[in-house]
Amino acid sequence: MADEPAGRWWFILALALGLALVGLGFWLRSRARRRVRVGIVVTAADARRGLARARQLDQQAETFSRATCSVTLRTGVDLASSGEWDRGVVDALADETLTAITLAERLTPDAAQVNLIPTMPLHVAFWYGARLGYTHSRNVVVHAIRQADGAPPYFPAVSLRATDPQCQPLDVDRLEVIDGGNQTMTAIALDLQGRGDAFFDQVIAACRQRGFGYLVRMRAESDRLSENMDTFTGVVEQATRAWRNLPLPAGARTGQHAIFLSGPVALSVALGARLASPEHGRWTAFTFDAASNSYEPFPTAGDT
Repeated sequence: MADEPAGRWWFILALALGLALVGLGFWLRSRARRRVRVGIVVTAADARRGLARARQLDQQAETFSRATCSVTLRTGVDLASSGEWDRGVVDALADETLTAITLAERLTPDAAQVNLIPTMPLHVAFWYGARLGYTHSRNVVVHAIRQADGAPPYFPAVSLRATDPQCQPLDVDRLEVIDGGNQTMTAIALDLQGRGDAFFDQVIAACRQRGFGYLVRMRAESDRLSENMDTFTGVVEQATRAWRNLPLPAGARTGQHAIFLSGPVALSVALGARLASPEHGRWTAFTFDAASNSYEPFPTAGDT
């Protein structure tokens, strides 16, 4: 082919076509790697809130993960029916999740993302997230149940990594001083369901009962958050930034902290990772218990 002018042109054309096919192959391989997903289904079932419902959500999460991810891993615990939960059980659940992330990295080294699908009470989710942290080599995206009609049943809600979203879905009030409270104890109240005074009045009562000296109120602008990653990430980042910028005295900044939670489990996990991970032992999370008409803490007093 090289001895004839026409043959040389055919040789150059064939070489160019071959290089183009090789380049296309590398691009398709890179694209396939970016689409590899690992799913981790995590369940902490509370018997008082219904084991049947927890099992249903666990199965639904596994079905979703198997349909959307290359590899699916599961871990879970049954919380004591008495409600007196050892935080060590939740720590162990988080450690199992970290082990699963490491295992996933070995099984699928090309995976670009880990999908975390949790089912657990809100205050447990906060502590679980604090144990997980947010400094992972892989992008860990927490999924939330889709409330609006439509498929699939879960959507990617928030990444555990720190980001800088443009969305600011919260209204944050000024720091409030609670008369007679301990000035080294500070609480955050996060109303994400539009309950308004009904939510904050119960929070104030709980703060006075437990001796908190400061409170900052945060509320969503609407009674239902838009089900997209930008909005959910905006909640986490805005709450984290507001907390860090609070004009607290030194004693309050290094004292005990609490958060009164509402809304999706995914947000509680991410808030725990972003707020409480650097100072794990200072935080207590609260969620409302309809049976006792009061806020329930985790971990409980004296839990070590």
